[in-house]
Amino acid sequence: MQRYSTERVLADALFGQVLLCHDKVTGDLVAIKRMNVEAAAAKTMIHAASVQVLEDIAFEKHVHRALSADGGHSNILRMRSCFVEDGYDHFVLDYCVGGELFDLMDSMPNQRLDMKTARRYFRQILHGVQFMHGRGFAHRDLSLENVLVDEKDNCYICDFGLAAFASAPARETVGKAFYMAPEVAVVRGSYDPVKADMWSLGIMLFMMLTGSPLVEMASNKDSRYRYLQAQGLPRLVDAWRVGHAVHGDALDLLQRMLVRDPASRLSLQAVLDHPFVAEPVVPQSSLSQ
Repeated sequence: MQRYSTERVLADALFGQVLLCHDKVTGDLVAIKRMNVEAAAAKTMIHAASVQVLEDIAFEKHVHRALSADGGHSNILRMRSCFVEDGYDHFVLDYCVGGELFDLMDSMPNQRLDMKTARRYFRQILHGVQFMHGRGFAHRDLSLENVLVDEKDNCYICDFGLAAFASAPARETVGKAFYMAPEVAVVRGSYDPVKADMWSLGIMLFMMLTGSPLVEMASNKDSRYRYLQAQGLPRLVDAWRVGHAVHGDALDLLQRMLVRDPASRLSLQAVLDHPFVAEPVVPQSSLSQ
């Protein structure tokens, strides 16, 4: 850590802390995720050693390297370097001054985003996830808490501790309850982690527009999930009186993403092509004026 001076602690992590540091060589502020090697190997939380977790630091490092290679992607948090020192693994990451998208929304008067901002953020998130899937990984913990915002109001997907190979069936219940797909909340056999990511993206969009999670958990134990399955999303939107925030193309897109059957959910490319997300086409006559 001789190259870096610590400014402050940004957050606690499962196996350590995230530190805001000054890079003495470049002059940049960076975020350093500092993780206890022994705790990470045993998969036990450093602040609660009896608690077992599923995060895999070795695989997270592998994913970071793969996603940061060849310039990475403009909507994926970049890992600048990594090193081990004094029993701790260190990931040196770009620092996003805006913090988590969840906290940014929470600071707004209605705890939600306007349609225009939500569409722009969602488009950026989709492009980041598309890049990740294209590199062969599913995130499995997509959430507003795992999207960071920089000083230019751009979004970056982060935290790959629960990532998995996109092509391999998954069997673990992972992620945050609000965002879990039904097949992840109640695993029967295995599930496609890419399809599960699509449900999580739908929940993220719903929360950006309304400020509220759609369900506590996508299982029949949850009353809101049962209502969603029995009555459909349009009726739920009416019952919650959030039609001013979720209507038209946004409502149509969410109905196609938040489908219980993974095989019937829109693919990521289909979401990008949907009228709510797709970039508006500027008429040629307008360009020539």
